[in-house]
Amino acid sequence: MEAAEAVEKVGKWLRAVHGPEVSGPGGLRVDHDRVLRVPEGWSIPYNTVAFLDDGRPDKELFPAPSVLVREPDGELRQAHPHPGGLSTPVAYPGQESWREVVDPEYAKAGLGELGVPLPAVAGWVKVDDDGHQTGDERENPEYKAGPIRRGYPKPENPLETLLAFASVGWLSREQLLIGLLRCEVFVPFDLKTGATDRFYFSEERNELRVFSSTRNLPAREHAWWRVDLATLAEFEHPPNLVINGGPATFEDVAGAELTAIAKRFPRQEPRVDENGRCPEIEEDLEKFAVETAARLGLDKPVDVPKAAAERARRHGFELTADECRRTVLGRSWLRRFEQPEPSRSRPNDLRANGLVPSWDNEGRIVPRLDTFGKYPEVSLENFRYGWQRVVGAWVGFALGEALGSAVDRMRLDEIVSTYGPDGVRDLPLAFDLPGRIGSMTQRLLFLTEAVIRSPHREQPEARDVEKLFPGVVRGALGRWLHTQGAAIQNADGFLVKVPELHARRAIDDAELNAYLALVTGDPQAAPMSGPTALLGALPAVLTAAGPGTGFSGGISQVVRDLAGVTHQPDDVAAATYLAWVFEKALTKDSFSYPVWNLSREVLDEHDGPEWGPVRDLVAEAVPFFGEHGLPDLRMPELIGDGHSTLSVLGRSFAALSGFENYPEQAMLRSVNHSGRSALTGALTGALLGARVGVPGLPRKWVEQLELHHLIEQVATDALWHFDRHSARNALGDAWVQRYPRH
Repeated sequence: MEAAEAVEKVGKWLRAVHGPEVSGPGGLRVDHDRVLRVPEGWSIPYNTVAFLDDGRPDKELFPAPSVLVREPDGELRQAHPHPGGLSTPVAYPGQESWREVVDPEYAKAGLGELGVPLPAVAGWVKVDDDGHQTGDERENPEYKAGPIRRGYPKPENPLETLLAFASVGWLSREQLLIGLLRCEVFVPFDLKTGATDRFYFSEERNELRVFSSTRNLPAREHAWWRVDLATLAEFEHPPNLVINGGPATFEDVAGAELTAIAKRFPRQEPRVDENGRCPEIEEDLEKFAVETAARLGLDKPVDVPKAAAERARRHGFELTADECRRTVLGRSWLRRFEQPEPSRSRPNDLRANGLVPSWDNEGRIVPRLDTFGKYPEVSLENFRYGWQRVVGAWVGFALGEALGSAVDRMRLDEIVSTYGPDGVRDLPLAFDLPGRIGSMTQRLLFLTEAVIRSPHREQPEARDVEKLFPGVVRGALGRWLHTQGAAIQNADGFLVKVPELHARRAIDDAELNAYLALVTGDPQAAPMSGPTALLGALPAVLTAAGPGTGFSGGISQVVRDLAGVTHQPDDVAAATYLAWVFEKALTKDSFSYPVWNLSREVLDEHDGPEWGPVRDLVAEAVPFFGEHGLPDLRMPELIGDGHSTLSVLGRSFAALSGFENYPEQAMLRSVNHSGRSALTGALTGALLGARVGVPGLPRKWVEQLELHHLIEQVATDALWHFDRHSARNALGDAWVQRYPRH
């Protein structure tokens, strides 16, 4: 379409809306001098004739309105008055008017320049002449759910947003390329040579590897060149780009195609071309290390945290400038403690000084370096699972239980009556303070201790050694019962020595006595029925963390031995299915697939009539985002009765599915319903933590969570125990004292 044809279309529309006098002295006219080719088509501005022809500023429409004429269909759309806003279809007198309902992900992205893609339009609502909705609606069968709702990693910048939108079919190739010209990338840079290593630039292929953020840089890199893609497109030989946009988005862009699009739609934003350092090697940080050493009386300063930053990046995170300073502080304090005549004083605020509590073999608090949930203090290989996912799952479990404890077993109407129309909105007061861990988290810690103390890990060739494991589980539950006041003798290990674990939380005498009867082998004791069997899923999964560390019967055998000590077979089967989901969710890969995907993938791998009830549950509780049309987000309250094992599992899936990138909302969904809110919240928190790690959980809640560093420590110990290089080999007798043999 030529510009003249587009202008004529807008002129006809102006006459249709304003009548034949539109071209008179008091009418409107197209501003021919400002007609512009834009990505969506032609931008045709208009204003008053009095302003355009007579120069009367008092008659100017400001900001000047503009109509977009789309190509190739010629649709007319009213341009948004602000940059980045979305255009809307124009209205014609006497004709029905339907307003687009654009997916909020796209509407908030600021990509209005690229137009409104049909796959991002959820549907249309009919409006009257005054713009009020009439109640009539139409769905768009071509609509596709956006990447954030599908569970892609949440974009951190415009480049990652573009790549994610393109990956789900919201943007055409041309729209993507136009958007890329407005973006910047990071290229690893050598400060000494002032060049990019050949690993990132291949002269033979004229290929340049670029990254969407410093967080995504390879772990060993600490300096960068930041440049906009329009500048790269203007090189004499524009490089072919391999764009790393994060864990789930990669894109290859030929230099020639980027150059061609830049000629048609040149970048209007200021150019970017600069070098910089990552926070861990900033010059001010070295000065801070020297000042800290002098203040604490050290003979020399600690090194800047390059190694810590590398380990954080390998686990998908980046240390902030503040975290780098606190790492220097924490290491300086630890060095002070190691001096021949160490000071007995400790900083009053451990966290502000880069330290957090850990617990020694006697259950006493000992300061350790704060790693911010971003990397393990010990060196782990992460043979099969990612440390950040394991720790995130355990902390998320505890956090979800703490969030739901105050409303556990309450009806939804009772929750609303007590906490308001939106129910629980923050960590509520439970027990005596917000954030107190519950009895299920206590049991999770002792069951985790059980898998560490299982003899099969260190005696894999011993005959019938796996048969000893149910006895180990009974011993672990016995130690938990000991902390709750039961007369259990010879309770050893370090967990029973942690005073806070002796608090009794939300468990009555009847349930304690039922556990006691099962643990002590009372022949009259019948297995329990209920969803707490699901607690066995997480510890069971860790037994398969390393090469040859699992049971001969796999994870399902471990679940049977863990949950089967106390619960009935139907509940154990549900726990087995959940363990298989966790097995995939805890992957060491950079991307962990969302629950709506994993829950079905597991069933595809374990087909059979015995899994029919679970398959029905997934169909009821989990939306499917892999097809066109509006996804049916599920409400936890509508999944089962909220008390049975499958219902609790289904409600946790429903709470999280589609909300993986909205952690606070997902966790609130998991507790604001009738039934077992504490356990539903715990499972949702564990699945969420497995995807986003501790840093991705709601920070304000994690900071209030009781013993969250102990939980992180136990989870780390368990992963270390089953890693390729066992903690037992590294620590010897100290490890045996911590986790005695059975």
